[in-house]
Amino acid sequence: MRVLHLFGDWKWTGPAEPTLDLCLELRARGVDVLLACPPAPPEASTSLPVKARERGLEPRFDFRLSKALNLRDNLADLGRLREVCEGEGIDILHVHSSHDHILGGLAARRARNRPRVVRTNQKAVPSWKTPGAWVLYSKLTDGYLTYSRAALEADIAAFGLGGRAWLIPPGMRLDRFDPSLSGAGMRERFGIPPDAFVLGVVARMQRHRRFDILLEGVKRARVPNLRVLVVGRGTHMQSVAIEPARRLGLEATVTFTGYLGENYLPTVAAFDALLFLVPGSDGTCRAIREAMAMGKPVIGARRGMIPEIVEDGRIGLVIDDTAGNIAGAIERLAQEPEARREMGRLGREKTVAEYDIRRQALAVLEVYRAVTNNSQNLL
Repeated sequence: MRVLHLFGDWKWTGPAEPTLDLCLELRARGVDVLLACPPAPPEASTSLPVKARERGLEPRFDFRLSKALNLRDNLADLGRLREVCEGEGIDILHVHSSHDHILGGLAARRARNRPRVVRTNQKAVPSWKTPGAWVLYSKLTDGYLTYSRAALEADIAAFGLGGRAWLIPPGMRLDRFDPSLSGAGMRERFGIPPDAFVLGVVARMQRHRRFDILLEGVKRARVPNLRVLVVGRGTHMQSVAIEPARRLGLEATVTFTGYLGENYLPTVAAFDALLFLVPGSDGTCRAIREAMAMGKPVIGARRGMIPEIVEDGRIGLVIDDTAGNIAGAIERLAQEPEARREMGRLGREKTVAEYDIRRQALAVLEVYRAVTNNSQNLL
């Protein structure tokens, strides 16, 4: 079986890493997987092409995959995609965004060998019900994958995807995560006392991530030894997070670590709990699942897929994200060390049982087999 993944972004953000992990795991299972994405600009320090090469998968740059509407680029991609499908015997075109879906779907329907089109809904929320989406899903989709049960049910109802839609748990390379890893070294690096309650926040600092409410909740929390490590960066980092923390007098409580690279997991090991409010471009909330894999309980907002991942009262606390609720949840976990350790243990168990990349690859492979065995002409 030969599969071409179209991924129209060179950036190492959002769903890029999970997509690469899936491609590599499918290859390990004997699938001939190709990955096409745009080339990264020379000044990019980290990118999907660089990471793919580091892990032994040479990306292809046959297609422009321009996100902007550009008739010349789009027509060139359609023609080239059809050539590749026919000339290289592509069985599956796996697309990951609406733009890739349009190009891949049209090219596949016009190719003589009729490769099947599989779409992953990376945002894990119901798709917008528009005429364009209806055409994509009803006419240009042989298989639809999503990580969220709520998104699955809504999109089946909206677009008539019955029999062509699957719920696939998101995958992780679990060998990276060791819940016994000590975070003492990172606590010392950031000047955190051994007896402090450390709340972790992992998110790009963007306006929609509700840092104002998060910081107000931290301010209200009655936890004398509370420390907060905010991991991440963003274009608006100063105005979105650093300045609001200063205005609230939280300089001694909140530390902004920036991007951590190889020190990321040792820093997660230093957390007592993770606070996560708003999913980003990766709707599977990878930061939550990574914290769970490290045995950490989670305070999560009732947004997107978060309530499906964090079982309230068992793996963490699911709240409506007001400042008062955030403060109350922080206080509860800080005051109940045994409860949070049990939540962390159960979160780790759930991660191992449901989020192993090997499990995801097997499920996706079954979808590929199902759609290639279905000879129905959807047009």
